[in-house]
Amino acid sequence: MDNFDSDPRRLNAPWREARGDRAEGRTMRKRSGRNGFLIWQAVRRTVALDRVAPIAVIRVTWRWLVRCCLLISVLALAGCADRPMPAAPGGESLRDGPAVPMQLWRADAQEEAVILALHGFGDSGALTFPGAAAAWNARGITVYAPDQRGFGASETRKRWPGSAALISDAIALSREIRRRHPSVPLVVVGHSMGAAVALAAARKGLDADALVLAAPAITGGGEIDPFSRAGAWTLSMFLPDRRWSAERVIDVRPSDNVVAMRLVSRDPRHFATPSSRELYGLLQLMDRAAAAAPQVDLPVITLMGKKDGFLNPARVRRAHETIAGAGAFIFYEEGWHWLFRDLQAARVWGDVGDFVLAQRARP
Repeated sequence: MDNFDSDPRRLNAPWREARGDRAEGRTMRKRSGRNGFLIWQAVRRTVALDRVAPIAVIRVTWRWLVRCCLLISVLALAGCADRPMPAAPGGESLRDGPAVPMQLWRADAQEEAVILALHGFGDSGALTFPGAAAAWNARGITVYAPDQRGFGASETRKRWPGSAALISDAIALSREIRRRHPSVPLVVVGHSMGAAVALAAARKGLDADALVLAAPAITGGGEIDPFSRAGAWTLSMFLPDRRWSAERVIDVRPSDNVVAMRLVSRDPRHFATPSSRELYGLLQLMDRAAAAAPQVDLPVITLMGKKDGFLNPARVRRAHETIAGAGAFIFYEEGWHWLFRDLQAARVWGDVGDFVLAQRARP
């Protein structure tokens, strides 16, 4: 009998990918000293630490840099550079769009609106939105949920495609979905990393009537301190393919829904061990989203949970307020990072459904 619920250590474990045996972990810790010295030398040259006070030099250590990078990574919240990779073969092929694995949930009755749903880092459309899609289908909303390049069932899983490729894919998908459904509103719903893709794409020609940003990883730009940025860059240069687990650094979990976490942890489409390359690429995507915000005048609502352990609500609110078309900032007292899968997710589904259907009244 699985003793999952009785062990608090395992309660936080199911959303993380299996990490291999302990011997490998001990070996990596032995190597970290040698790797740390090389990275320390690179960071000194990068940020000119010789010119700052000695106490500051002491504080910027290998362990500190790793912690900063892990804090960025668990925002679910990334490639050395934005080097596009070919679209993954397989999946549903949309005309004029990328061939991607696609989950399609059609409206139960007369179609009133369409949602393009973009999942977060390490996730999958089919894992993130099934409950939400059922609620939206019942209200006449069709839902398209692709597995973005580098994630889910994509053949390029665990290969960072570059933020430019993610953005161009979202734009291509939105245009093809609009072609298929020309007479109803199209709203792009993005979760975490998917929200950053949606916001950045809205500046580049995303064909949408409105945006919903849920637990959004959009706090780039000035919200990321220089040392964290330098640490992420350095790791991507020296250890680009090294994958990180935040378990020993940050004790957080994405949701209060234990069943959902257990199911996801056993699904091969999900992973929660980002590489250094992916960390830095994700940081670049967040920067793009932050830069795009003042130029996005589409109606936008942002959803945020008080118990989100990956994002800072105050920073997310500040980022939301920079969006030209910013509307409501909805704050859920019982919300976690996985807003669409939490125990109180029905409230989120309802708020999103109301906003999507309200776009029918817009000219």
